[in-house]
Amino acid sequence: MKKLLAVLLCLVLTGCAIDEIDEVTQPGWEEYQQEAETGQQEEVIYPAVFSLAYHKDHTLDPLTCGEGIQQDVSSLLYEPLFCLNEQFEPEGILCESAQWDDSGLVCTLSIRTDVLFSDGTELKASDVAYTLQRAMTVQRYAYRLRMISQVSYSNRSMTVTVTLTEKNTAFLSLLDISVVKKGTDGNLVPVGTGPYVFVSDEYGVRLMANESWWQQKQLPVSSISLVHAKDEETAIHLFSSGRVQLLTVDPTDGHGSISGGAVETERATSQMHFVGFNTTRGVFADAAARRAFSAGIQREVLVNAFLSDHAAAAQFPISPLYAFYPKEMEEDFDQDTFLAAVAAAGYDAGEKRELTLLVNEEDSFRLDNAEYIAEKLSVLDWKITVRALPWTEYLVALDQGDFDLYYAEVRLSADWDLRDLIGTDGSMNYGRFYDLRMDQYLQELREADDRNAAVQRLCDYYREAVPVAPICFRNYLVLTRTEVVEGIETAPGATFAFLDRWTIHLAP
Repeated sequence: MKKLLAVLLCLVLTGCAIDEIDEVTQPGWEEYQQEAETGQQEEVIYPAVFSLAYHKDHTLDPLTCGEGIQQDVSSLLYEPLFCLNEQFEPEGILCESAQWDDSGLVCTLSIRTDVLFSDGTELKASDVAYTLQRAMTVQRYAYRLRMISQVSYSNRSMTVTVTLTEKNTAFLSLLDISVVKKGTDGNLVPVGTGPYVFVSDEYGVRLMANESWWQQKQLPVSSISLVHAKDEETAIHLFSSGRVQLLTVDPTDGHGSISGGAVETERATSQMHFVGFNTTRGVFADAAARRAFSAGIQREVLVNAFLSDHAAAAQFPISPLYAFYPKEMEEDFDQDTFLAAVAAAGYDAGEKRELTLLVNEEDSFRLDNAEYIAEKLSVLDWKITVRALPWTEYLVALDQGDFDLYYAEVRLSADWDLRDLIGTDGSMNYGRFYDLRMDQYLQELREADDRNAAVQRLCDYYREAVPVAPICFRNYLVLTRTEVVEGIETAPGATFAFLDRWTIHLAP
């Protein structure tokens, strides 16, 4: 079960590095950035049409399509109930308002009445209810929606009623789910309400401005050409050669083969890098040792050197972009303070403690990072050795608690429900952290009407207990060809959320 949940929550191995870094840069990206600077000096060639990559044989259904190029194209065809803004707060799109009953378990969503699908038919509450019911069964959304016990609707009042099994005052943050017309989800391209409509005819495959789009905002282009890419490598080649003008990439994949002449824009995610502890035995059963370890992580240096600033450092398991992130609670790194904390925890007696840092071996880049963190935090009595394992064996070692430390990545939900990661019996609580007081603070956050106060209380206790040591929340990169796109803005998980604010330059 834990292996399955690990997949559902996107737990991904990665490496790390901390402490003093002089000339350390991420392999591949340094060369790419140098090429980009050179490319920006060349004469700008504007494209005749704006083009995106996609896979012609894969679905564009927003609930089941693959991440990357399919998800980007899909987001232009469909619209969500809510969109997360730059601070991870929900803003209504297809949902006009929401009302809770006195129990806090029943939420009534009022759906907009002026929305048409791209085929000219009206959006109905039944379409929204059907989409939510589907989402509860697909891998991408099933886990985050697990607290839903019932979904009902009324087409007459244009409302959808969602009943929960437990109170969650941030539930609307989980509804950035795009709606498709009921009965069309079996098609490769279901019918949606977005700004564009999919067209395939003798003139090619493209997205055309949706004349039925209810928002009627000014779009930067009326037509977007789609170019088939069988895989990520092909998509990168299409971008490098100028055949497509935008590409969303994961910078930790080390896309050193991308040519110059590109502009980078960050797109925030809720994907957190962290170091986990075995809290059931040995050194890190002691909270003082965990606090000392966390204090020794130079997060800003790590983000700069190994993620080329494509991440946001964080000392708490909540995105630092979140409206209520307690920035004032963070403490700056100080080497003397770190060493003093290690000594105060009882590890300055001249007796070496052999510690194991678990990491996945498949990615040499991440493995190198793990080696670096082991070297820099091997101080006083601590001697940290990296244990690199294949992915399957790594998951087994996690499940069996066969580690002192492990480095990982987890995709958190935007309601910042941390029970699975650090709650008692949490499915991702591989360190077996057990603290009933922490459980209480986690529950208070889920149920709090005053989210700010609840976050403050949780984080104040968190810095004492340190069940895991957060490092950063990484970003994706939205690459565009030089001077082709201006005014680009993105939202968490949504490259084209503010497309109407963009300017796209084409050849005259």
